[in-house]
Amino acid sequence: MEKQERHRTSVIKGTLTRITNYPKLRIYLNNSSPYWQAVYWDKGVTYRRSSKTTEKYRAIKFAKELYEQVIVLKYKNKKHLTTYNLKLVKKEEVDPNLTFSHITSQWLQRKSTRWSDTHIREVERQLRKNVIEIIGTKQINRIIKTDLVYVLQKIEERGAHCEARRILSNIRQIWHYAIVIGACKHDITIGLDIVLHTHTIKHQNAVTAEELPKLMQDISSYVSERELVTRYALQLLALTFVRKNELLLAQWNEFNFETKLWKIPAERMKKRVEHVVPLTTHMIGLLNVIKRLVPSEHYVFNDGNPQKIIRSHAPIEAIYKLGYKFKMSVHGFRSVASTILNEHGFNADVIERQLSHSDTNRIRRAYNRAEYMEERIQMMTWWSNYLNDITPFEF
Repeated sequence: MEKQERHRTSVIKGTLTRITNYPKLRIYLNNSSPYWQAVYWDKGVTYRRSSKTTEKYRAIKFAKELYEQVIVLKYKNKKHLTTYNLKLVKKEEVDPNLTFSHITSQWLQRKSTRWSDTHIREVERQLRKNVIEIIGTKQINRIIKTDLVYVLQKIEERGAHCEARRILSNIRQIWHYAIVIGACKHDITIGLDIVLHTHTIKHQNAVTAEELPKLMQDISSYVSERELVTRYALQLLALTFVRKNELLLAQWNEFNFETKLWKIPAERMKKRVEHVVPLTTHMIGLLNVIKRLVPSEHYVFNDGNPQKIIRSHAPIEAIYKLGYKFKMSVHGFRSVASTILNEHGFNADVIERQLSHSDTNRIRRAYNRAEYMEERIQMMTWWSNYLNDITPFEF
């Protein structure tokens, strides 16, 4: 005879009732009995008993009697447990190696071979703030779907719809990893997308091709003595269209002015693949200005201390000061460069490669890593001249 799965009881929604003046005392109905259940928690021990009544007011009276019995038990003698026929449910032991927090740490450790340190830290921050603080101490195989629904809805209450979807994607990957290592058996993330609100994807703010000349002119006039390095950082972001941290964390040993190449190490790239940026005359000119302004053998964009980079928010704050809040973002330089280069007939594959976007096809991705360098040099030279024609760079 096939063994039937044990029926799991659960509280019927809307029936859980607090008892006035009795902390931690509740009554509720569950899906396996017509009678009200009374429950009281005290220092890790759960006292639970059926009231044997379907009338709520009688159940409340019964719960109060249960509470009084527990108080007697607490301050007198454990023998009262037998006298009052109380049912103890001991707190389940949690295996620290199977908690959601521990499994997440393992998953992130494996992702670190493919993700940049910056991206790892950001994903870990999002998970810790939004998920681990709520269910991190629970064993992953004891977490239920409603736990995750609660987590996701808490995020959406802040209006962070995009963040909720990113976090759900990461939670789903964590569950797949947990299943593979045997920490749990079922993927409870299936179908959770339906609880998330639909939303319109908002892309990073970026000026149009027609607005770019005015922006570059405004940047060239950004002469705050304390933030001159920030001005040059913005100009180099426009020239190279790399990601912000790929630029701000640059060190002088990555640049070769003889071969005119800047090699960004794999550990700083989003996809953990070394990226090469052809250096143009205008880029080298700006880099030499920075070298004279804040001499260093380490970080290019330092704040006067060779071991410390400028504030990571400095570029976007400068954009806001120039009056482009809600009009332009640091990431927007990548968008506007891509738009203009595509409009001027450059090979889309060359543009994507220079943007360090990885090909979805693994074979093509491996092949294209070593390709297009000549075309990329020509394209970056054209782009550099295009920007210089808009507003000449001062070396």
